[in-house]
Amino acid sequence: MPVPSDTHARLSDLIGLIYDTASRPGLWPQLLDRLSAFLDRPGTPADGDGAEPMLALLAPHFVRAHDMQRRLAESDAARDLLDGVLDRLPLGMAVVRGDGAVLCINAALQALTQQNGALAQEAGRLVSRPRELLAGTLDLAQSGAGELPLRLGQTGMAGAVSLWISRLGPANGSPLFLVMAAGPASRALSQEGLCALFGLTPAEARVTQQITLGRSLDEIAVGLSVSLNTVKTHLKRVFSKVGVRRQPELLQAIYSSPLWLQAPPAPAPAALPSPFAAQPVAPYALAAAPGQNGADGLGLRLADGRWLAYSDSGPADGRPVLLMHGLAGSRFLRHPDDGVLHRLRLRLIVPERPGSGDSDPLPTRSIADWAADMAALVGQLRLGRYSLLGYSAGAPYALAVALADPVRVEQLGLVAAMPPIERIDDLGAYAPSLRMSLMLARHAPALLPPLLRGTVKSVRADVYRHLEQTLDSATEADRLALADPRLRASYAQGLLASVRRGEQDLVTELLLLARPWELDLSRLQPPVRLWHGEGDGMVAIEAAHKLAERLPRARVLPLPEAGHYALYSHWTRILAELVGG
Repeated sequence: MPVPSDTHARLSDLIGLIYDTASRPGLWPQLLDRLSAFLDRPGTPADGDGAEPMLALLAPHFVRAHDMQRRLAESDAARDLLDGVLDRLPLGMAVVRGDGAVLCINAALQALTQQNGALAQEAGRLVSRPRELLAGTLDLAQSGAGELPLRLGQTGMAGAVSLWISRLGPANGSPLFLVMAAGPASRALSQEGLCALFGLTPAEARVTQQITLGRSLDEIAVGLSVSLNTVKTHLKRVFSKVGVRRQPELLQAIYSSPLWLQAPPAPAPAALPSPFAAQPVAPYALAAAPGQNGADGLGLRLADGRWLAYSDSGPADGRPVLLMHGLAGSRFLRHPDDGVLHRLRLRLIVPERPGSGDSDPLPTRSIADWAADMAALVGQLRLGRYSLLGYSAGAPYALAVALADPVRVEQLGLVAAMPPIERIDDLGAYAPSLRMSLMLARHAPALLPPLLRGTVKSVRADVYRHLEQTLDSATEADRLALADPRLRASYAQGLLASVRRGEQDLVTELLLLARPWELDLSRLQPPVRLWHGEGDGMVAIEAAHKLAERLPRARVLPLPEAGHYALYSHWTRILAELVGG
């Protein structure tokens, strides 16, 4: 009996589900149902011979998945235990990068950042008010200044915070920093414990408590209703009993002791957010259902019944620019600074491709089909003549529209463009992670969905952590651009929108990119500018030069120091040159 053509694809999906179940035990019922259906289907290798041969083939995967599950459970238990210990600390603690990106944070510091005081979190980064205080101190610590104190807010102010910053070992070449923080509302160490462990008197213990909360000697004197000289005398005796000479040494000795274990558990703030989700990324946590109006209410019902969502910003009478978003993209993946649009008198329209964000999917589409959707949108908005801007994987879609509408397209710009893949060596221009996805899309598409599920999980689980990991290999210009909390929040929202339906629409996008585009690029009429970062690690600039050779009127504009996020780091320049040309 011939083997059904989709057997290998079904087997691949089944193996992928086995490993997914290792990290998500709730998938076991689905795995068993899928396994049963596979083994019972006529024509499978197990058909007629019983299930034993197929189960024998799958057995090593189950064994490996079980081992993965055990290791994950042990790791989760250890991490939960460590998190519980850190959350019992009366002192606020966090580990951050040099730009303030939070890698981990305990409950005490979470509470401090939620008091609308001198310390806060914005889009997954720890920031001070004013911002330059913490940023400047981290810069000093990064330059080798060692351990540094920092006082935020005025004495006696409700939101005042005292910080102590220490440099830790590097992570991927970038140093990390331990931030310890205390404020007026922080929990004090046990007075009885201080007396018992260090032989302090109750008065000396009370002064020590206030020191660990980051208060100055003047504040302690006022708070305890004693003279400043009395406080100094008590502190001198504390130094002698603990065996230290300075306040930093006292803090180190105190927090090297187990006294924090005696501190009562801090009341957990209601619905503590993830440190990487401190900046709201709504509306995509509660986004509209597929096929309904987008969160901003802008969309078009196409002739075939599909919903096409888009954003429309800038002056209504500005020169229209249609931006084709990148691979894992949506209408939110644009720069949030609309002031640039008003200064340049530009109306920016960002349509979402089928399956992205709120636009309905169309699995059987081609790149050329996008031109018909755009013709409907341009007609609905009565745009007349307009310009096109294609970013990354949006480049072929911008080219398709320009080919289909040569009369009305004035200018065409491509940023960090992904070129066509015609030979195996064309994949050399891409980063290894993207290269693997494109290779599978071209030669083994059945393996692509399991590969992309990990990306989807990463984005959904912690979108800001995913963004930080992406920026690990980015250029300095890229990191500076994404340091803007508004852009980070907008970008995070765009990533969440791109994976709202899972990995299938990303699979469709990659399949279209990796296969022949079926576009006659020699017929392109508008002039084309290709802005490309010289430091682009995702798509090398050599790929832009190869693409330009295929286009009749194309010019590559290298952007020194820029990376794959050149659209954001050079937003104003690109828009100005696009329409200025």
